[in-house]
Amino acid sequence: MQDLNFYITLLQYMQQTEPNLAEDLEEEVNILIHKLRFIPEDQRPSTLILTQQSGFQPLFNEQLADSIAIAGGKLLVEKYDNPSHLFVIQDNEKLYTDLPGLLQDEILCRTGAVQSNNVYIIQKRNFGMERTDFLHDIEICAEIVQPKYFIYGRKGTDWVPFDIA
Repeated sequence: MQDLNFYITLLQYMQQTEPNLAEDLEEEVNILIHKLRFIPEDQRPSTLILTQQSGFQPLFNEQLADSIAIAGGKLLVEKYDNPSHLFVIQDNEKLYTDLPGLLQDEILCRTGAVQSNNVYIIQKRNFGMERTDFLHDIEICAEIVQPKYFIYGRKGTDWVPFDIA
């Protein structure tokens, strides 16, 4: 698994400022990592995250990379990397009108994510942006990326599958 720089830095900070919350975070992350320890790196699903707010540009930051890694996947930077999962962060209701056109993009339509109907709408505008929501965001990622292992009850509240058919 990749170095979890964001997570380690956040945990160290929380241990100084909010030790009880740090303990909870560490315990939950350790459970996820332990549960997924036998899934080899090359078998972890790749994820591309696009944001409606930025005109569907890929979103990549250290917090999201760690969230996806802890959840059992790999975060991609470009649509050319053939993601097996596609997350689209919703900014407004117009997304449902725009998304079918986006998925017909000459590159995206050929990805494993679109071909396998693994497209998900994240209904949390600040997804991957607030350090205080780090564990919450990991749980969203885990439910989507490794659904056989994790159910947190976030489906329908924080994310929904987008049925391409």
